[in-house]
Amino acid sequence: MANIIIADVCNLKCPFCFAGEYLGSAQQGLAFLSLDVFEQRLDFLERSGIHEIRLIGGEPTLHPRFVELIEMATRRQNHIVVFSHGLIPELSLNCLEALPPEHCTVLINTNASRNTNGPSEAEVSRRFATISRLGSKALPGFTIYTPNFEMDFLLDLIQGSGCKRQIRVGIAQAMLSAHNQYLHPKQYPAVGARLVQFAQRAARMGIRLELDCGFVRCMFSTHDLEVLHTCGIAFESHCNPILDIGLDGRIIHCFPLTGRIEMAAHNTLNAGDMRKELARKTRAFRVAGIYRECSDCQYKLNNTCSGGCLASTMLRFRPAKIHVKVPDGVEMI
Repeated sequence: MANIIIADVCNLKCPFCFAGEYLGSAQQGLAFLSLDVFEQRLDFLERSGIHEIRLIGGEPTLHPRFVELIEMATRRQNHIVVFSHGLIPELSLNCLEALPPEHCTVLINTNASRNTNGPSEAEVSRRFATISRLGSKALPGFTIYTPNFEMDFLLDLIQGSGCKRQIRVGIAQAMLSAHNQYLHPKQYPAVGARLVQFAQRAARMGIRLELDCGFVRCMFSTHDLEVLHTCGIAFESHCNPILDIGLDGRIIHCFPLTGRIEMAAHNTLNAGDMRKELARKTRAFRVAGIYRECSDCQYKLNNTCSGGCLASTMLRFRPAKIHVKVPDGVEMI
C-alpha cells in the first residue's frame, strides 16, 4: 500500500483533519503534482509490485489536470482508489463517473465539512448526489472524533444511493502538534460499545463495516468481538508505515507523523525497502502504546493489538510544560 498525494489544497476545514501539518508544507510552494512526476510515482508503484493506485490530498479531485492523471493511471490497468470529501468538481466527477466499477473506488468521507459542528444541509445534499452518480464505485466513510457520534444517516444514504453496502470507519487520530480535534484514548471503550450497536443495525440491512487503522483490542469485550464477527467484521488492530508520498518527494510514515517520521524518496528503493526504513525509525516507540498498560499487555506482546496510533503513543511522552518563577515573571520551559 502507498498513497500518492496529488494536491496540497482542500476547500473544506474538517476539525478532525490530521493532514493539517502536511497541507501547505511542500517545498517551493507546490500545490499540485505535475504530470511528469505522477508518471514517476506510477513507475514506483509498478517497481514495488503495488497494483492499486491510491490518490489523496488535500482534496485530490481539485487537481486542475485530474482528468489527465486518471487517464494516465487507467493505462497502467491497475485499480484506482480516490480519497475524497465528496464535494467533487463537475469535470472530475464526470471522469470518475465514466470509469467501470471494477477499475475504480471513490472513498468518500461523509462527515467532512467546512463547519466545526458537522456538514451543512447543502453539503449533505451535494454529497448524496455525488454518491448516487458514482453508484457502486462509491464507498462511504465516516471519521469518529467524538464519543457521541451518529452514523444512522449512512444506512439511509446507502439504501437510497446504490453505493457499496460497506462503511469505512476511522478514528480521528491526533497530529503530533495535537492541534486537530481527535478522539482521546480514554474515550475508546465508549466508542467501541456504540460502534458494536451500530454494526448490528447495519448488518440487519446487509451493510458491513470496515475498520481503519488505530483501533485497539481493549475497545471491545470478548462478547463485542463475537458480535462483530457475526456482523461480518474481522477485527484487526494495525499501525504500520502507510507511505504517503508527498509532492516534494518526501515519504511520510503517515499524515499524523508528518515532520517526524519520514524519509527522502530514492529511485533505487521500492515500497518494501521504504517500509523497512520507516519501521526502523519507529521501532523504539513501538514498545509502548496509547495506554500505560500496553507495554505488558498480552495482546500487544503477541501482536494481536498494535497498541493504537503511533502518534497518540508519542503524544504520551511529550515534555511536560512547567511554569518556573523567575525574577522578571513567569517563564515556560
